[in-house]
Amino acid sequence: MSSRSSRSSRPGRLPVLAALLTTVTVTTLTACGGSGEEATGAAPGPSALGAAKGPVTVTLWHGLGGPAGKAFQKEIDAFNKANSGKIVVKSSFQGSYADAIAKYTSAIRDGGTPSIMVSNDITTGYLRDAHQTVSAQDMAAANPKDLDLDRLRPAARDYYTADGELLAVPLNTSMPLLYVNDELLDRAGVDRSSLGTLEGVAAAARKIHARVPGVKGIDMPLDGWWFEQLTAAAGASYCTPDNGRKGDGATALSLTGGPQRKAIGTMAELYTDGAALNTGVDGNAALSAFTAGKTAMMFNSSGAIGGLEEAKMTGYTALPYPLSGSPSHAGAAIGGAAMWVDQAGHSKAEQVASWKAISYLASAEAQERFAKASGYAPINTEVDSSATWKQFLAKNQPYAVLGKQFADTRPTTATSGCLTGAMSGVRAVVVPEMQQAFNGKAPLDTALRAAEKAATAKIKDYRGQAGQ
Repeated sequence: MSSRSSRSSRPGRLPVLAALLTTVTVTTLTACGGSGEEATGAAPGPSALGAAKGPVTVTLWHGLGGPAGKAFQKEIDAFNKANSGKIVVKSSFQGSYADAIAKYTSAIRDGGTPSIMVSNDITTGYLRDAHQTVSAQDMAAANPKDLDLDRLRPAARDYYTADGELLAVPLNTSMPLLYVNDELLDRAGVDRSSLGTLEGVAAAARKIHARVPGVKGIDMPLDGWWFEQLTAAAGASYCTPDNGRKGDGATALSLTGGPQRKAIGTMAELYTDGAALNTGVDGNAALSAFTAGKTAMMFNSSGAIGGLEEAKMTGYTALPYPLSGSPSHAGAAIGGAAMWVDQAGHSKAEQVASWKAISYLASAEAQERFAKASGYAPINTEVDSSATWKQFLAKNQPYAVLGKQFADTRPTTATSGCLTGAMSGVRAVVVPEMQQAFNGKAPLDTALRAAEKAATAKIKDYRGQAGQ
């Protein structure tokens, strides 16, 4: 399906903006110059850039800080050097992902959007509905000498696809992993081969807590991403129907299905029984407890690899995220961000220049360098055959586990995750309800029903304001 045909059936842009403003923090909104335009969806080709008189300037907004931000800027500098006199990319760090999308929302309303928007996974539904961008699928078709979409990792490509159309190009992709303290597991007598399933991990956590004084079995951040991961690993959809990937999109959140309830319940019981350590929603707090030896195992993002190295922790191993459902359709869902080509208010030459920059940033060479420096998984499959990457993996076990899990993850409905423009609001209401259950302040089923009801209301509100 082309982007033009898909856009023709979508609702207008302004109601969607109002919907987003009800679901994200708006205190950081800034105003820019106005364009008042909406994307046509028609992708320009190389001749548009060839006809440009003088260098074409591309503006890029992102939310990458720390080592990832520095590595990203190095790649942009390299692109600018290689395209001197033709294209210049001016990148701008916009703060957190939430800050960045709030500023982008303001820029759509008032004008002044960037040529390229780098936005995180859960904003995919909103950016699709905002009618501001031209799809990656169409840009690739119009510019066949640039990025080959078949080189993108299937699990990442599938996450940013709707109705068979790739909307944006993944840039930095993370996955959940299980990290284990080898010495503490040995003291407890835990067999690593039992850690491939969630039930096996839960049993190991209880054994560690019982046999190693003062040590909890496991911790994990209690933010919304982890309820989505437990759901995907159970082989279930987080929102219905079909995770919002088909037809008219998501209409409700699902938290009470049998496999999903069992997986979330398994983790909740570890906390209420005292076998797990509650470190709240902060991923860094979970990491600190693990590096301090307060917990023997940790669920955390692959992005935590950099934190473990920074803490100079040794004697740990990264393992694949355990499943509780059938491997045929269950698995881990991705996190991270993708690159969107903004069309409304931007010249055709600027759009093609943007695509060339995105093609470079997604290339095997750039992705290998960026992955080594940032801890994210390379999204270009050509990296797998790189001799220097193979040498790097041989010396960096966590990266090797991440790469294999990423390559082995099947792009199914469950692993694709929920696609709805209401995801920011969904996470905002799910987390506090579920924390009640993990803190032992509410029965699990009560919390699940409350979270499901509140999140479904967010989705319905979004759909209503978006005219869906």
